[in-house]
Amino acid sequence: MVKQRRKNDYWGLYRQLEKTIREIEESTQTGRALSIFLESLVNQYHESLGIQGGRIYRREAGYYELETMVGRCQDGAERAGPGYRIPSSYPMIRDLRERRLLISDRSNPHFDPAIEGPLKVETFAAIVVGADDDWIISFTLAPDANRETVLYSLSTVRHVINSQLRLIGAEMDIAQVRAIQSNLFPRKVPRLEGYDIFGRSKPMEAVGGDVFSFIPLAHTTLGILVADSSGHGLPAALQARDVVTGMRMGLADEFKLVRTVEKLNRVFHETSLSSKFVSLFYGEAERNGNFLYCNAGHVPTLHLHDDTFTVLRKGGPVLGPSPDVRYARGYVLMQRDDFLVFYTDGITEAHDGQEEEFGRERLMQVVRENRNVGAREMVEIIFAAVERFAPDDPLRDDRTVVIVKRLTDPDVT
Repeated sequence: MVKQRRKNDYWGLYRQLEKTIREIEESTQTGRALSIFLESLVNQYHESLGIQGGRIYRREAGYYELETMVGRCQDGAERAGPGYRIPSSYPMIRDLRERRLLISDRSNPHFDPAIEGPLKVETFAAIVVGADDDWIISFTLAPDANRETVLYSLSTVRHVINSQLRLIGAEMDIAQVRAIQSNLFPRKVPRLEGYDIFGRSKPMEAVGGDVFSFIPLAHTTLGILVADSSGHGLPAALQARDVVTGMRMGLADEFKLVRTVEKLNRVFHETSLSSKFVSLFYGEAERNGNFLYCNAGHVPTLHLHDDTFTVLRKGGPVLGPSPDVRYARGYVLMQRDDFLVFYTDGITEAHDGQEEEFGRERLMQVVRENRNVGAREMVEIIFAAVERFAPDDPLRDDRTVVIVKRLTDPDVT
């Protein structure tokens, strides 16, 4: 039996990929952007994904031509080099273009040793990208690669690359997007009997990928949403807008919490308007103290009861890359003086002069030490603590905090 690689860590993979995306966004040339992506995946994710090498092919008339190679293959250096051509009629190419993503090995009946032999590849994964299937990116995999993790990750990769290809050279109207995004944030503090609630967001640029919103569902229930779109600036802001709009529409149709998140995930996967991918934490606070939630790949909200924090993780991976993900629902009971701390990673990943992160433990300590204050003051205390910790650190990421404090005992009748 082939030994499986480490347990899936969707949030960890998401954070790794986002760092790579930041490098890509600086490129204005398609070929260079793809090369950066390939080099990063091969060099950084060898252990987590089992990627040993990679190749980029460009579509020409009747064939795909090898342009770039990175890393190694499974049994030595590749013999085929740039200029090597694979016919577009090759059944494996046809399967890939139909499925968009393919993982295979020599056991596949379409595997042709005459074509694959010069590459000396036994197990591989490939994605097709570009509006007209202009590029193929193929990865040499270790025999023990976890195929489920590879499928999820490369689905994410393909989603991001296609989005970036559409963005290269494109210009957007920043003033219009800023106006759209400003309408997403609450204009006033929401009211829900038994709770004190407040939120604040500080973008890295003129507009950002962080967003929070409050969605009144009934006089006894309030929806609370915090989302973080990968990247920054205009594309991220548009993605954040789509999250809030999609959640509001789904909940207006009286969909249940998990069903709404699953439908939004499918829409994000299918729509060409989705710029990259997005993490989401959505919860519903009820007047009686119940709090139901779903965490879609987001940094987990913290629940403070007495002096103990619970990390709210239940849910599933980030929205967008995989259309058929099933999400789980979590639950906590809010008691008097309990806190819920929603935030984005711009808070915990702020760096001091020695490149040490503010981190979740410091965030929890700040909340624990100031638990006697109200929601608005707690938000301001957290922002101030982060800025004191990293006074000279340029804002590397959007920062968002939402605080929910329970004021009364739960109604258990």
